[in-house]
Amino acid sequence: MPTPDFMRQTVLRYLECVSESRVDEVLQLLADNISVEDPVGGPAGTHVVGIEAVSIFFTQGFSLNRPFPKRTSPVVTTAGNEAAVAFTLQIEIGGKLQELDVIDVMKFDEQKKISSLRAFWNYAERREVQD
Repeated sequence: MPTPDFMRQTVLRYLECVSESRVDEVLQLLADNISVEDPVGGPAGTHVVGIEAVSIFFTQGFSLNRPFPKRTSPVVTTAGNEAAVAFTLQIEIGGKLQELDVIDVMKFDEQKKISSLRAFWNYAERREVQD
């Protein structure tokens, strides 16, 4: 199983890759059977399973919204195989910069890959970023 430090470094790497829209590098952190809920409880199409489906999901999301996460908390790990991090996510919607408060919870498998990613956020709580 991954150590707390390994999980912490992987979560930070994930956020770095997302901020630079590096889908291929994000995918290298994920298990083949990855389950992504982004957001948790979202409409159809926001819970995707499998590396191919997640690749399409992230590629589309990165190109449409240009996400940029800014961490607002340390990465918190469990004594088991999970980690969580809070951040503010800036995204572009309709040419306007918006931000959302997000908490990502990630579960790691025995190969030290992220096997589950659950993103807690609510689109109704987005804010327009003021210049």
